Amino acid sequence: MFTSLLLCTHGTPGARQAERLVFAELCVKNPDLQVNVLTIIDQDWQVMTGDDWLNSSKTHTTFLDHVERQMQEESEEEWQRIREKYPHAARADFAAVVGPIEETIAGEAAKQKVDLIVIGPYRESRRLFNLKMEKGLRARIDTAKLHPILPCPLLIAPPVDPAH
Repeated sequence: MFTSLLLCTHGTPGARQAERLVFAELCVKNPDLQVNVLTIIDQDWQVMTGDDWLNSSKTHTTFLDHVERQMQEESEEEWQRIREKYPHAARADFAAVVGPIEETIAGEAAKQKVDLIVIGPYRESRRLFNLKMEKGLRARIDTAKLHPILPCPLLIAPPVDPAH
């Protein structure tokens, strides 16, 4: 059986399905399971540009520092939500890492020597001009890049059943 796992979450409904699977099912069945919660902040945000703040390198650096702090605060809010909802999350380790999504998942799983990686289900892409804001980061996993570099099995949480 698995003794440790890497739960990848970023606050979207699919990621919350993965959280539920891990903390409400797997941890209940195996209370000694070590859970490492990983929030990946896609490195693409670092190349954001715009005429209004590119006047100097200091302005650019200040802006990037602000965005990084904001994303860390949002990650910590998500982790607090998880701890409040799931008692088993009190023992979990939480980390946010900036990097390419697929390589970061595989790298963190190998570094932490976990037995299993858990992610949320595939989600439909929202229209570009959708005015409804959704909680969570928008970056998506490219499974063709992820699967060949996995150091351990990958479990994809089932999608939300609209009947329930």
